Amino acid sequence: MDKKVLENILNLKKEKISFCLVSKANSTNTSIVTLKESSKSELNESIVQALKEDKLILVEKNNEEWIINPHNPPPKLIIVGAVHVAQSLAIIAQNLNFEVIIIDPREAFAEQERFPDNRVICAWPDDAFNDLELDSRTAVITLTHEPNLDDIALERSIASECFYIGALGSKKTHKKRIDRFLEKGFNDKDISKINGPVGLPINAQNPGEIAISIMAEIISSLRNQKYQIEELRENWKNR
Repeated sequence: MDKKVLENILNLKKEKISFCLVSKANSTNTSIVTLKESSKSELNESIVQALKEDKLILVEKNNEEWIINPHNPPPKLIIVGAVHVAQSLAIIAQNLNFEVIIIDPREAFAEQERFPDNRVICAWPDDAFNDLELDSRTAVITLTHEPNLDDIALERSIASECFYIGALGSKKTHKKRIDRFLEKGFNDKDISKINGPVGLPINAQNPGEIAISIMAEIISSLRNQKYQIEELRENWKNR
């Protein structure tokens, strides 16, 4: 591979920018196309598809076969509420190569020692989210049960491109959450982006099991973006 191409790849990975390596099937020449630049390419739709699905695809265009190899930065998981579930969830997510960020204004919870391998932000969500990019590779989970913490994070997430938004709580708690958001002027489409009660229905009983159910739903959403979470949950129940 050309040295300049390799240097460009290393730089894009360092900057956590999504890109594709594009080449003809019968050629050794490779070009780099970032997601931002893809609109200028005749292979735009295929490049976007490859990045979204996170897998290499072969495309025939103008009687030629093209290889489109996507490279995405690690997905990001933002957890609001440094509780016991968050500790288990952070470990699982990190093992799956997620970048994990913990947010909690309560100093007793937001201790770096409890999350030694993750970024911990001891601040209110409305301040913390100002410095975070909520893109299509971001999932947000709220775990505090405190509306003055969770709701702010959820509102910011709804207005973003996050691929997954989840909120811990019972059906009764989620119903109250929905009522609050309706009173604030959010519509049903906005509110439907919030997955609550969070996690796939595996009858989880303890923090570790709850974390597994949450992470499973996040992965389902990341890998099955053509489906609504409601469809995924129904499919899960019917297995």
